[in-house]
Amino acid sequence: MANAGQKRQTAFIFWIKDIISAASFIDPVGFKSFNVIDKNVRRVNVIAAVVDIYENADKKYKAVTLDDGSGQVRAKAWEEDVSVLDASVGDIVLLVGLLHESAGEIFIRPEIMKKMSAEWAFARRQYLNSVYGEKKAEALEVKEETIGEALEPTMEARGKVVSLISSDEGMVNVEELIAKSGMPSKLVEKILDELIKDGEIFRPKAGFVQAI
Repeated sequence: MANAGQKRQTAFIFWIKDIISAASFIDPVGFKSFNVIDKNVRRVNVIAAVVDIYENADKKYKAVTLDDGSGQVRAKAWEEDVSVLDASVGDIVLLVGLLHESAGEIFIRPEIMKKMSAEWAFARRQYLNSVYGEKKAEALEVKEETIGEALEPTMEARGKVVSLISSDEGMVNVEELIAKSGMPSKLVEKILDELIKDGEIFRPKAGFVQAI
């Protein structure tokens, strides 16, 4: 969701086992990242099989469990972003998204998901074997689904806030930003916190934000 003048973060390719074993940290600038095999990672590119799908009653939250033979990770989406996770159990999919962590679980906020052939999965496995070596599978331990019910900023809402901030070359008043967005103040503040952690914006002074 970076603006036009900012380089989009690389979507790294790893085994799922290495992704879910990553250590999260806050860098010296104050941004959250994940250390995966000595790389600082925010976005990942995964090809894996869909092995489980959960969707709540009002269809405003969805979690898709992916397995690449080394381990399992969940892709989670809320509100409008649920439509990105268009897949069925048994599908092979390519997923690109942002790493997040909640309640000790590392998961992926999806940006793109599309169905792939088994040949693509085989090619990806061969590539990962050649670069990182073969990994033994580990099942994902999933507790009873509860954390997914809480509202999270959607990619659409996040994109709207980024667009509003990027349209101004200087500092943007947060109160004015909330008014222009037409979204609840708590939701906008949560989006701003995410964008600051992701290194897309910063707070030059109290009550203002600015694109990097």
